[in-house]
Amino acid sequence: MVSKAWRVRFAPSSQVVPSIHGPPKDDSPVIRRQPKSKSACRECRLRRVKCDEAYPVCQHCARRGTVCTPAPRKTMWKLEMPLLIQQAACCRDGTTPSVLLQYYFEQVCHIMVLDPDINPLALPILDLFRESSALLHVVQSIAAAHMNGFRDANKSDCLVERGQTLLCIQQELLQTRKKAIATFLAIFLLGISSPWIEGTTGLEHLVGARALIDSILSDPTSDPSDPAIQLIVGNYIWWEMAASFNLDHRFHKPLSVEFISKAVEASQREYHPMAGYSLGMFYAVAKVTHYCRGVVDGQLRDLALEASLEEEMLAWTPSQEDELLFLLIDAYRKHGLIQLYRICGRDLEQDNEVMIQQWASEAMEGLLRIPPSSPYLNFQPIPLMSAASEISAHKLQQREEVKLRFKAIYSLTRLPVMLEAINLLEEIWELRSLGITTTWLVILLERGQVFPLA
Repeated sequence: MVSKAWRVRFAPSSQVVPSIHGPPKDDSPVIRRQPKSKSACRECRLRRVKCDEAYPVCQHCARRGTVCTPAPRKTMWKLEMPLLIQQAACCRDGTTPSVLLQYYFEQVCHIMVLDPDINPLALPILDLFRESSALLHVVQSIAAAHMNGFRDANKSDCLVERGQTLLCIQQELLQTRKKAIATFLAIFLLGISSPWIEGTTGLEHLVGARALIDSILSDPTSDPSDPAIQLIVGNYIWWEMAASFNLDHRFHKPLSVEFISKAVEASQREYHPMAGYSLGMFYAVAKVTHYCRGVVDGQLRDLALEASLEEEMLAWTPSQEDELLFLLIDAYRKHGLIQLYRICGRDLEQDNEVMIQQWASEAMEGLLRIPPSSPYLNFQPIPLMSAASEISAHKLQQREEVKLRFKAIYSLTRLPVMLEAINLLEEIWELRSLGITTTWLVILLERGQVFPLA
């Protein structure tokens, strides 16, 4: 066996060579201090204990049940990043890339996709900066907010960048372009980050994105199988799914069913970074929550539509090639069913509560099987909240596991709402003990509270 290390040995000498540097030194062993790890989490550094550097939650923090603030992850291409940014052309408004942009690529962009290795919001977005200055500014605004842990964002460069984003979007929308893909992505990122940064719903941006995507899809040359079209349609469907319960059902109508059907069919063959191969499931959940919001607002129930929505949810089966992704998407399916049964009281012939508890239990089991180290952790909060709301009082250990899971999601995303979710859950569990079964979506709607779990 060939050693990977070269070892050089010298034969002992019988002659004593006098030292020219003064008296001989003490031969006692020298105690050398181990170099401090730069990858230890903040909590372990403060406690001065050795950190195993597990990401996003180290073993010390996991055992203590405390929030872990991990050090930035090392990337293989960190040293090359400045060169890549310099090679990207400056935007049309003369803006040059900054430290914020590098921080976005290294620490932020992964929180918005299922798989960080298949991420169009990472390096591929560099080419789109040539088409949209707004896209560059919104990326830098999110990076600035993330640097501050999404707290006190008003005191950072974040709002300056967001103001520039809005100005650039207005200018770009006045231009005649058939496929404003880059501008759509700028609006998308501005909208989904509004609750994180500004504490607003960002629904005005969803409406704007809807108008733009309608314009793009109305182009006769638009092809549902075009990867760029698949990307923006999938992003929009996911966004509407996450926000649909906050939309006024009287004014917000679904996208073209014909085009969506084609896009969903195409997505079954092509992977989408936010939906995997399950864009149809997210579209179904969006329709369910949109309908449920109407019922809460006093809209007359449509039993035929309810039956159709339920049948679509029950009949749909996610791809099982990736077990963890299957568990995640199946939890979204059960989230939709739980909301449908809780809000509409679907089945009059059998006990709704039995079905709700079964779906919640199955969803919880599946979500907790996904390890905290999985990138799918990013997308757990919505179904996790629906399932965890139904945990009975005697399952104390599972309630604690849910709290730890939300803390782990916070460690990964740095979104404060993930810690606030724990407080909301405890309120819901208290209501359940009083026999009040109102869903978390209705509670937040009645409070007028912005609670962005997506």
